[in-house]
Amino acid sequence: MLRLYKYVLVFTNVALFMGCSSDNATDPNDPKFEVPQDGISLNLNTTYQVIDHFGASGGFQDQWVGKWPDASRNKVAKWLFSTETNALGDPEGIGLSLWRTIIGEGSADQVNSGFKASNWFREMECYLAPDGTYDWNKQEGQRWFMSKAKEYGVDKFTAWTGSPPYFMTKNGYVFSTAEVPTFNCEPDKYDDFANFLADVVKKYEDDGYNITTVCPFNETQYEWNATVGEAQQSGTRATNGEVATVTRIIDGVFAQKGVNAKIMIPEAAQLKYLFEGSNNREDQVNDFFNTSSSNYIGDLDNLSKHIAGHSYFSNGTTSESLRQRKSLKTTVESYGLDYWQTEYSLLGTAYLNGREASDLSEIDYALWMSRIIHTDLVFGNATGWSFWTALNRSTFGDHRYRFNLVLWAPNSNGPSHTDGTVSDNKLLWALGNFSRFIRPGMVRFEINDPDYSDNASVENFMISGYKGGASNKDLVIVCINNTDSTRRISFENYGVDFEVVNDTFEAFTTSSGTNLKKSTMQYDGVDIPRKSIVTLKAVLK
Repeated sequence: MLRLYKYVLVFTNVALFMGCSSDNATDPNDPKFEVPQDGISLNLNTTYQVIDHFGASGGFQDQWVGKWPDASRNKVAKWLFSTETNALGDPEGIGLSLWRTIIGEGSADQVNSGFKASNWFREMECYLAPDGTYDWNKQEGQRWFMSKAKEYGVDKFTAWTGSPPYFMTKNGYVFSTAEVPTFNCEPDKYDDFANFLADVVKKYEDDGYNITTVCPFNETQYEWNATVGEAQQSGTRATNGEVATVTRIIDGVFAQKGVNAKIMIPEAAQLKYLFEGSNNREDQVNDFFNTSSSNYIGDLDNLSKHIAGHSYFSNGTTSESLRQRKSLKTTVESYGLDYWQTEYSLLGTAYLNGREASDLSEIDYALWMSRIIHTDLVFGNATGWSFWTALNRSTFGDHRYRFNLVLWAPNSNGPSHTDGTVSDNKLLWALGNFSRFIRPGMVRFEINDPDYSDNASVENFMISGYKGGASNKDLVIVCINNTDSTRRISFENYGVDFEVVNDTFEAFTTSSGTNLKKSTMQYDGVDIPRKSIVTLKAVLK
């Protein structure tokens, strides 16, 4: 085995005299003073999950930018979906492999939606009218982004909704109110809700979109309680029992109407709600997939084997972050399922990591997001990872760096605006360090870094590896250096267990001054700059 050594010279206060015996000599070059320090090992034969996708959600806001003039909206689509490079070899976009789109609930169609006036941009159209007719010209902006994603080669889509249409709800709104403590849908409208979802998804499928999953329930643990006139977005509470009941109905309707997409439940507001908790909206994986549970639905033909959760508020400490993901991994695997992280942005305050927001630079936000992606992939075994949201218009404080991949600003503050401006965010390119290079079907393999334990790695230097591609020879390594020093990577088993063509990696660096900037590095000269995310790409010999 090729082994790299550091030599430690040990000096003592012993005089060396000519003629002394070798037994008394202290030679600093004696092999007994060699202190081996193993380099990073790539164990390509020890493999874990197969990657399904990296994606983002259009949220509510693609509906606006998707109706802008081509010059504006095409720029956003290129950033999100393109896998092309410029003349220097730098990626022009981050090559998302999945797009998450919302099925609207009709708040924008109401005379009084109950939304706060400033939250007009989260009101949604609905394809279905109260009289039972469909207008497939609705949701124009969402449909445009779906078409552009497909045009760029994205072949996986997932759909979700925050609420049943307003004319099916108990209170006439698409958010919960005090008098509606559980699922905001009239029980005699459950069938209508199921048929609505089936009709929309079947329409998308007939139009050529591969809708892999549909989530009818989003973050049912949250209260979503608002006063009429103050609501900020759609959402409904629901008990696990209600979720199970309605999912059984949707399963039957999907079968009847020939819908190919699978029903994905749950989509939990926090990771811990998937595997622990004592109230009737928590411990969802066990409640839905344990055959002894009254809410067991694991045998439904149209139920997805993907379990969705959101990584918000799961990262208060490194130990708790890893505990939740390891526990989730164990739970999910025990039922033969896998985990998709379907929403994350920098909510809460954990991203500050003990600092003041004024002390952070844009790359600090990107490093934090990359840290969450790494923990979900490496400790949670996530097979899919998506950001919330691709577009956001908030410019308050440091929000411009926390909740979006692309910041958009309309040319007037209201739904009648006609155009606007867009700007990329460092989060966009950091996500691209994963999404652009780790392609669907690649498998994660083991990498051992002897310099850092689990907790220490997450706080300092993270590294993960993936292999696959059309020839099964593509090698991708993602390094996240959160330290203040450049780190030279030494590959312990290079030349023994693996080699790459021309002994060279293509490196793509996102740092304070670069966005996926391409360079090349020899295998024995791989330097990961301070405060950077670097993707190494090569072809295995």
